[in-house]
Amino acid sequence: MQVCDSTPHDSFLRRYGWQIVGVLAVCGATAFAIAVLLAHGDPLPMDTAVYTWLSAHVISPSLTPAVVVFTQMSGVATLIGLTAVILVAACALRRWRIGVAAAVNLAVEAALNEMLKRIVARPRPPLDHRLIDEVGFSFPSGHAMASTAFYGFLIYLVYRYWRRAIKWVAIVLLALVPPIVMATRIYLGVHYASDVLAGCLYSIAYLTLLSIPIMKLTLLPTDSEHR
Repeated sequence: MQVCDSTPHDSFLRRYGWQIVGVLAVCGATAFAIAVLLAHGDPLPMDTAVYTWLSAHVISPSLTPAVVVFTQMSGVATLIGLTAVILVAACALRRWRIGVAAAVNLAVEAALNEMLKRIVARPRPPLDHRLIDEVGFSFPSGHAMASTAFYGFLIYLVYRYWRRAIKWVAIVLLALVPPIVMATRIYLGVHYASDVLAGCLYSIAYLTLLSIPIMKLTLLPTDSEHR
């Protein structure tokens, strides 16, 4: 007698699990956006609580220079530079479609972030909270969205195409970058906690529902082509 190793429920989750994650993420991010709009851009209770705790227990002049360095892991210049390196390396390895996919993924995320910022139009935290200068609207955090979209896409590429034994080490290291960047934005007083959480959730939805599915159908090579 043949034993079935998977149930219909398991098959459903394997097939639609990431789509479910994406739908939940966009619902969570949209809930933050609605809360911010209803508050007329003022900080939410969680925003005040998080910043109050950070200012009391974490923020210090000796730590700030390191935080400024870490926040640049998702700065515009850093991500454009890394994307250029990926594109050049992919072309050199005759995998130009992977490099183009990484560039398109980041460009579309940037446009989506700018659109969302203009819709919500939330002012940044007060000037006396800010440890660095920033301009533009606050919600959702551009650094949070960019780091989640960029490094999240790299995680997918490493998982799918990299055959080396250290693949999981690379995935773990890449996965650490977005939460570190998100924490730095709150620490530096240029975003509220709700800004960075919403940015992360929007990019999770973007990756799972839009970017990766479309790239798989268009630019990214199949496993057989990559061998």
